[in-house]
Amino acid sequence: MVQFEGRFQHERSENFDEFLKAIGVPLIPRKMVVASNPVVEVRRDGDTWTIRMNTLVRTVEYVFEPGQTVETETMGGMAQNVFTIEDDKIMQTQKSDTYTTEVIRQFTEDSLIMTITHVESGIICHRYFRRL
Repeated sequence: MVQFEGRFQHERSENFDEFLKAIGVPLIPRKMVVASNPVVEVRRDGDTWTIRMNTLVRTVEYVFEPGQTVETETMGGMAQNVFTIEDDKIMQTQKSDTYTTEVIRQFTEDSLIMTITHVESGIICHRYFRRL
């Protein structure tokens, strides 16, 4: 099994600005987020996982146990998140009052690839990170 835990540095994104538009992120914060190169940190303590991403605008942190619903604050308000783990992937479904996203975080020995889908519009973006 691939090691999930570690730190990952953002290298590039595809279609990220279009995705952020679809979920309603205003222009100035959107441009700041798109221009940032965040670090993602994945940790595990027993059954509890933590995924933290530091961006220019804010730090996003998810603390979860697979299959349980956790509430988080998004740029557009509160959202319900459910995470599952399968093979080399951590999958997340996030539902807010205004949108639903599906995130697949696929891990390899030296990278993390995030595939993010805005369910309502079908817009898909990819974000690529290298393991530090």
